Amino acid sequence: MILEKVIDHAIESPNNVAIVDDKRTLTYRELVWASHLFVNHLRRLAPQEKFGDNLGLLIPPSSAFAVALGGARWDERILMPLNYLLKPNELLAVVKDSGMKLLVAITFFKPMAEALQKAIPQLTVIYIDELTWEKPSLMTMASIGINPKNLRKHLHPVPARKPEDVAVVMYTSGTAGLPKGVMLTNQNLESNATDSCDHARFTDKTVFLGVLPMFHTLGLQGCLLIPMMLGSKVIYQARFSPVSTLDLIQKHAIEVLIMVPTMYAIMAGAKSGNVETMKSVKIAVSGGEPLPVTLIEQFQEKFGITLMEGFGLTETSPIVSLNMPWAHKPGSAGKIIPEVRVKTVDEAGNVLPIGVDGGELYIQGPNVMKGYYNQPELTAEVLTSDRWFKTGDIARIDDEGYLYITGRKKDMIIMAGEKVFPREIEDAIKQHPAVVVSAVIGVKDPARGEMPVAFVQLKSDADLLAANTPKPTAQDIRAFVRERIAPYKAPKDVYFLEEMPKSPTGKVLKRELKIPA
Repeated sequence: MILEKVIDHAIESPNNVAIVDDKRTLTYRELVWASHLFVNHLRRLAPQEKFGDNLGLLIPPSSAFAVALGGARWDERILMPLNYLLKPNELLAVVKDSGMKLLVAITFFKPMAEALQKAIPQLTVIYIDELTWEKPSLMTMASIGINPKNLRKHLHPVPARKPEDVAVVMYTSGTAGLPKGVMLTNQNLESNATDSCDHARFTDKTVFLGVLPMFHTLGLQGCLLIPMMLGSKVIYQARFSPVSTLDLIQKHAIEVLIMVPTMYAIMAGAKSGNVETMKSVKIAVSGGEPLPVTLIEQFQEKFGITLMEGFGLTETSPIVSLNMPWAHKPGSAGKIIPEVRVKTVDEAGNVLPIGVDGGELYIQGPNVMKGYYNQPELTAEVLTSDRWFKTGDIARIDDEGYLYITGRKKDMIIMAGEKVFPREIEDAIKQHPAVVVSAVIGVKDPARGEMPVAFVQLKSDADLLAANTPKPTAQDIRAFVRERIAPYKAPKDVYFLEEMPKSPTGKVLKRELKIPA
């Protein structure tokens, strides 16, 4: 179990740095002692009513989040990291659905926490940055009679855990509808951490950057659970800023970046930064949304680093596949990590041969969720009797084992009997030098049943002028697509938007795309 491993690190390598953020630096011994103190606060301020009480976390990437998570898991609470980028009414819907009675927040989010408390009077709120756990050093331990060399005997007993017990409930971003709670077990999280480390060859000497929010499963796994399990160091940045990120990379010789394409795009467009700035970085992982080929090229040109695309879902804890510098195919989502199995299935339920596209991706392994919180019917829809998870993604697997995500089953357009997947068209449009992002949806057509329609967000006029790139018309975009994929797949219409509607994690919200009157 990861908590036990962190305690082992505190005993065996007590002075190794675990976490650095903008307020403090914690060694492994200090992290464990702070989490132990937080258990005391939990039991005093909010005693459990039953085993596994749900506990919400409204905390950005920081040592405070790590301390709260460690203490809550120690006290056998089920963690629910909350998306602080949501609107208050959206967050209220999540809190009500979760049934949580305890929320741990930082005072920065006090207005939001108080609004939740007003709507749910039985909700108890604890502000972790007001508690007495600040820098639990050797001196403070000695002042209360604790011998750091005998730390283990002063700690709360670590409860025995079953692999199938729920550890965390992660609420999805809800791009296709209302958020739903994904129940991830001890086995889900710990197996995914172990298998991902084996695949990526991370060690206790690896230095990670933690800037992804922890309500994002990739942030929780890649920027907290994996580093803590290894006994390595993670540098947290509570709020993403390209200039600050570049400064942190240089200052701390950060080796692993784990971010979403939107963040990488902002870094690539920043005036500061060059190859020298990023010389310590060995792996830059991109997840959360498709990675445009143009961004890979732009990042390589500016920093000399090839972005490594991976694939995963909240329901798979989340990592399924990942490109690595020693095993990399541009355009793919990499090879499958150990212990995880995948297959593609046609509409009749037949397993498709290697290399054949158009099938739905199924995933099986110790990383697959227990189910959706309080939604047994929905769980039954996506989990087969032998626990294959139906992803809803259209994919193919090549003869070398690389995974390619080519579309979404629900997005599929049937045009005159032909299947057309929006992602293929989107990828073609994104190659245009004037395009920032694109989204394609299907609309009804009296002659062909359905036709693809594209929404496009262009670069700013200033950026286009600086790059000497003319602003394209709808006809230009359609012609550009026809040069790259089958002409019949070119969008019927192209609409230009000033800003694409996106979720807090940067995914395009296709349900909000409307055809202009």
